[in-house]
Amino acid sequence: MPAQPTVHPAPCASGHFPTSATTTTTGHPGPSPVRLDSLSYGELAVAIHAAGIPAKPSSLTVEQIRALAYAGIAQLGLAQARHLNAETRAANISYCDKTRSDPSADAPDEIATIRRIWGSSRREQTAVNLGYRLQTALIRGQVTV
Repeated sequence: MPAQPTVHPAPCASGHFPTSATTTTTGHPGPSPVRLDSLSYGELAVAIHAAGIPAKPSSLTVEQIRALAYAGIAQLGLAQARHLNAETRAANISYCDKTRSDPSADAPDEIATIRRIWGSSRREQTAVNLGYRLQTALIRGQVTV
């Protein structure tokens, strides 16, 4: 019997998304759905970044940002998105703690962590801004999960 091709899933009509990065060829999600409204904007930012942010992110609609978030969760998986968000938060907190009392303090480990995860602080901020836009639209009911 030939192997079934693996495709990236799309959210189902109920707004759920599979936690696995794969699905069947019919496109039906697996048994462990994820709702975007259950994620923090940091977790959304990680997912959006993983999916690839286009050159002009300010022109994205909320629906396009939502699609990026779903694609990123499909690519990374929920556990990895949460892990990278927690790692980012820890690096940012440590950086702030070091530089709050001494603005000239060196924080190479924290900067290296941000670069490893995001590529640059600017890319991180862009993804966080998009995650916040999506979370705000979800809260206001301007987009469905």
